[in-house]
Order: sequence, then C-alpha cells, then structure tokens
Amino acid sequence: MTGTKENKTKEETKSKAKPKAGQVTVAETEAKTDAKHKASEPEEEEDEGSSGSSSTTTKSKASKESSEGEVKGRDESQQIGNAPLGGIYIDREEYLAAHRELTMERQHQQVLNNILHRRLAEYYKKRKCEHVLKPLEGAVDLEEKYQQKLLSYEELKEKAEREIADIRKKVSEVEETYAGRHEHANKKFEGLQHLERSTGSGLIYSRKGKPIADKTVERFLTLQRRKSEQSSALCLRYIRARNAVAELEAIVKNLETLGPGLYVYQYEQLNIDNQNYNTKIEEREDELIKNRTKCTEHNQILAHIREKMHHTDEVIDFAECDLGDAEMEFYRAREDLGMIKSRRNKLRWSLEEERLKAGLLTRKDLLRDFQASLDEVVQLGQRKKQLETQVSRASKELRHARKTVLAQSNLHHRHHVG
Repeated sequence: MTGTKENKTKEETKSKAKPKAGQVTVAETEAKTDAKHKASEPEEEEDEGSSGSSSTTTKSKASKESSEGEVKGRDESQQIGNAPLGGIYIDREEYLAAHRELTMERQHQQVLNNILHRRLAEYYKKRKCEHVLKPLEGAVDLEEKYQQKLLSYEELKEKAEREIADIRKKVSEVEETYAGRHEHANKKFEGLQHLERSTGSGLIYSRKGKPIADKTVERFLTLQRRKSEQSSALCLRYIRARNAVAELEAIVKNLETLGPGLYVYQYEQLNIDNQNYNTKIEEREDELIKNRTKCTEHNQILAHIREKMHHTDEVIDFAECDLGDAEMEFYRAREDLGMIKSRRNKLRWSLEEERLKAGLLTRKDLLRDFQASLDEVVQLGQRKKQLETQVSRASKELRHARKTVLAQSNLHHRHHVG
C-alpha cells in the first residue's frame, strides 16, 4: 500500500511544476511529521500484534520498513539538493482502523487467556493439584539436579548404544556360524540323498524280481526330505518349548524366591498371620474405644458427683451454722420451758385447790348431769303422783265392783233359796 502511494505521489510531483519556497517548507514539515507518525504507528502495531497474531506483526514490519524507506529517500533527496516532493497524502484512517482492530483483538486474546488460566486453576483445584499453581522452591537446585540427570542419561545412552553394538556384533557372528553350519548340513544331506539315489536306482525287488523305478526312489527321497524337515521343525519347536519352560521355571523360581532364604509361601504365611494380628488389634482397639467411652462417662459421673459433693458440703456448712443457732435457741427454749413448767405446776396446784373449794362448779358436765338428774327426779315424782292417783282410782273402782258383785251374788243366792 505504501509503495503504490509513493509511486503515485512521485508521478504527480514530476508532472506538476515546482512549488514556491513557502509551500516547499510547509510540505517538508508535513512530510517529516507524517514520516514520524508512520514510524510510531507501525511500532505500536508491532507491539500489539505480537500478543495477538503473526499476521499483524508482518503487516507492521512491512509498514515500518516502507516508512523508513520513505524517510531515507527524502533525506537523500534533501542531501543531494533535489527539491522536496509535494504534499504526500497519507490515509491515517486506515492505520487507525487497523490499530483499533489490533487493540480489540489483543483485549479479546487477553480475556481469553485469563479465562483459560482460571479454568486451569479450577481444574487443578478439583484434582487437588494445587502444588502446580505454587512457585517451585529451590529452582536452582532442581536445575542442577536436572543437568546431572541429563548427564547420567547421556552416559547411560552411550552405554546402551555400546551394548547394543556388541549384541549386534555377537548376533551377526552367531548368524554367520548358523549360516555356515546350515549350509554344511544341507550339503551333507544333499550328498546323502545323492548317495541314496545312486544306490537305489539299480536295486531289485526281492519278491517280484523287478527293478525299482526312479519315480519311487524320488518319491522316497522327497518323503525323506519332508520327514527330515518335519523332524527339524519339531526339534526346533521342542527346543523353543524347552527354553520357554526353562524360562518359566526360572521366572516361577524367581517369583517364589523373594531373596536369599526368603520364599513366597513364607510371605503368604506371614501375611495371613499379619491379617490375624490386625483383626486382633482391631478387636482390642474396639475394646479400648469402649473402655475409653466408659472411662469418659465415669469421669463425667465422678465430676458431677464431686460437684454435688461440693454443693452438699456447702449446704452442710450452712446447715451446721443453722444447727448451732437452733441449738442455742433450743437451750434457751429448754430453760424457758423449765420455768414455764414450774409456773404451770404452781398454777395446776392452785387450780386443784380452787377446784376442791368450788366442788361441782368447776365441772360443767357434772353440773349438767346433776341438773338432768334433778329434772328427771321431778318428772319421776310427777309420774309417781299420776300413778298413785290412777292406783287409788283403780282400787276404788275395784272395791265398788266387789261390792256390786257381792250384792248380786247375795241376791242370786237369795233367789235360789227362796
């Protein structure tokens, strides 16, 4: 963009006439200010673009280089003596828009970075890996240890490479010996088959008396070759199985032996004993917990009883004080009681004397009985009088009745007699 604009401005200045001296100075000042502004803007864009993305950095670098080229070209033109170019038009809105976009992108990236850091912190807190967020202590020592580990790793790597080279060399030697022996065995077998073929071609059947055909000989030889291959394969399988069994036996033996004089069955027995002892320990711990709870309960009860004892001791002290006061009052009351009893006895004696003097006046019940008896005597006297009058009347009537009866009897006797 800047290069095309510079070319356009140069062409315009070439086509136009030379301006006046005042206009030249104004154009120079404007060009210098624009160049400074251009140089400052790409630097800001470069700083902001480094935090945002790589594309913005390339744009800022290109704009910076173009602005520096413009300034150098103008300086050279002024040094040579050429007249300064006319007023160069610079579209500042484009750079301002780019600056705003880059600042917005930088803020967006910063917010995104903060969010990601927060999520990482929450993740490590959930996983209980808070030590990751803390700064490392003794970083210098760790670096030294890391360097030592790297050196030891390099030494081990070189040692492993040497061992691998030795192993490869030994393997190549073994392969060469194997190839030589295999070739020698094949040659011997081929010679054996050639000898058998040469000897079997002229043989005759003992029963039939016919010569043996070459096809049968070849068939027997191929069968022999197959059987030899099968036997070699079986022998190889047997050797592999034997080696595998030996390796497994060694592994089992290594697994059974934990160390010199230490075996797995002893470990299992010790493990079983350990479990039994652990169960016993747990039972004893349960008993201890129960006893501790009982002890705490008894201690609480004892503390409560002690508090009650202190309270009762205080109550007893107050009661003893009250008892002393009550005993003093009791002794005083006893003395007063003796005096009162003596007075009572004197009064009793005087009352007895007065009672003897008064007779029945002092006893109301006797007086009441006496009055009642008197009233009864009066009533009985009146009743007696009534009864006496009734008896006198009855005797009079009886006498009169006797007289009448005697008179009637006399009259009746006289009548009978007459």
